[in-house]
Amino acid sequence: MECDKKESRCGWITKNHVVGWTALSVYAFSWLINFDVSRAAETVFILCFIIAWCKEPNPKVKWHKVFLLLLAFVTLQVWVYFFAVERFPDIADGQIKAARHMTKLFLCIAVAWWLRGSINAAKYLLLVFLAGIFVSLVINSSNETWLMGLSGKRVDFGYTNAQHTAFYFGLLLIMGVCWLFRCLRSSAIKVEWALALALTMIGFCGVVVTQTRAVWLALVLILLALMTMSLLRLLKQVQRDWLRPKMLLSLVALVGVLAFTVSTVAPVIEKRLSDEQEVIAAIVEGRLDGIPMTSIGIRIHTWAYGWEKFKERPLTGWGARSRSSLIDEGPFPEWLKKIFGHFHNAYLETLLAYGVLGLTALTILTIMILRGTIIFLGSAHRYWGMGLLVSWAFFFIINMFESYLVFNSGMYFFIIVGGVGMSSYLFGKQHRTGIVSQ
Repeated sequence: MECDKKESRCGWITKNHVVGWTALSVYAFSWLINFDVSRAAETVFILCFIIAWCKEPNPKVKWHKVFLLLLAFVTLQVWVYFFAVERFPDIADGQIKAARHMTKLFLCIAVAWWLRGSINAAKYLLLVFLAGIFVSLVINSSNETWLMGLSGKRVDFGYTNAQHTAFYFGLLLIMGVCWLFRCLRSSAIKVEWALALALTMIGFCGVVVTQTRAVWLALVLILLALMTMSLLRLLKQVQRDWLRPKMLLSLVALVGVLAFTVSTVAPVIEKRLSDEQEVIAAIVEGRLDGIPMTSIGIRIHTWAYGWEKFKERPLTGWGARSRSSLIDEGPFPEWLKKIFGHFHNAYLETLLAYGVLGLTALTILTIMILRGTIIFLGSAHRYWGMGLLVSWAFFFIINMFESYLVFNSGMYFFIIVGGVGMSSYLFGKQHRTGIVSQ
């Protein structure tokens, strides 16, 4: 027993844990910087996890119900694969690759295995993940690109498209704002204030210049919800701590900076919102048949068609890669079929891929993650917990308008950030000073 305890405390020193943690760190940091490096690290990280899982002494953890969920999901994928290959023989190889992509969402379990409930390890991994996003943005951005964006032109900094770049900036903005709230509620040093404010402004400006309306909508909805919750909480306080001069001065300064920034970029936002006024008016009036093929119009038409195809196979779907073939068979112009191969809605994509059964499995997995994430709302870590929950709310909303889950951007978010929540769900919240794993 004494030996087992010693191995638990010092297990991270062993070769498997050193290699596994190194691979996981590289995986979390390099996914946007160098995909080949990230993919190689992923392979090593998975192999190390399999070794650690085989040596797991706790049967309740080793045979947790989440593994039954994984088994059920893979079984569903195999069942649907045979149908998809017969129905769409031209993309048989693509079905395997797309199915593997969806299965990788369960790698959050492997991430949780290494974190093992350690809050300090979770903080470390999240910082590495966000640092990778920031470094990648620094590498891909330039002064010319920023000036073009601030002058009103939509920019994407060379990523998949502007929607995905906006997602990255949105995550940085959320992290920066949560950091600012922590600074407001604690005795933060000037350097910490400066870093938090700088990160917030970079994230905000990036969200503006990428001109993604879904991201704007998500952030506005989250802001309104948080403001309402905060106001209700303040009104219930007997002592008005927020009326202290230092707190009021900080709030006024923050509001002033944000107001100046908003007024500076207001023309960009106004132009982007006015581009689809005709389409929005048609949707409000219920004239769906006459909606033009604009950005929003394409989504409306493809969603309506996708919903009809889902109703043909509601339980098990058409296969993970069948979305492009379904669009090719749809009543769309040729130019749209050549440009778009997905439905711009992660939930519809999942229903079309694996039906209600597949969406239910991923929903259960997500609920486990969120239950673990809520544990972070303890008094000592409430800003981390709030940042994670806000990031998930942000992710849920924007996936209604873009299929992030079928791209690496959504997959890596789900694996890394989801792994933090899954860690708390599987192992509970533990205040550890080291990076440990069984």
